[in-house]
Amino acid sequence: MRSGDNAMVRAESAARLGDRGQAEPDLSFEEFCQQNIVQVERFLSSQCADRGLVEDAVQEAFITARDKWEQIRDFEKPLAWMYKTARYKLLVLRRRYRQDVVLGLDEVPPERLAEPADSAEARELLRSWLPQLPPRQAEVFTMAFEGWSDLEIAQVLGIAYNTVRAYRQEARRRLKELAQQAGFDAPAGRGRG
Repeated sequence: MRSGDNAMVRAESAARLGDRGQAEPDLSFEEFCQQNIVQVERFLSSQCADRGLVEDAVQEAFITARDKWEQIRDFEKPLAWMYKTARYKLLVLRRRYRQDVVLGLDEVPPERLAEPADSAEARELLRSWLPQLPPRQAEVFTMAFEGWSDLEIAQVLGIAYNTVRAYRQEARRRLKELAQQAGFDAPAGRGRG
């Protein structure tokens, strides 16, 4: 046997063994994807109105995560790594396609401005307004809305704790203005959120 043939046999053997050896990490990665893909997509949707661009960025981020799964699965919060990676992928795609579409309230179809019928519809309306905020405010608000603490948000986004609080408050103020402009009554203050 020539050395080239040995290399081919080793590669085939490794591929066969690798399939069995990868079953458990694939399973945990699959579970991770199922549990977090919607959150990552919501996070990016708060920054970009182009659904196609968001979907592309999410797919690229999860492909990258699969390649690095051995490393990131042991992180305390692999979702934080996903947020950072997905955000970066979206920035790259936006630069590539030179898209930064933001709809004004006058461009939103009237049926979208109707009173929300339930909480799911209200959340969707809120998500449609998020791209009108500055990107960092939208990121902070989305993460806070998803239940992340201010300290966790600061660590994931690499900004100061007080900046997180200021961004969250300013985002709430601006979203309240957008709701009032659209003819919705602002709900009574609920405290933090």
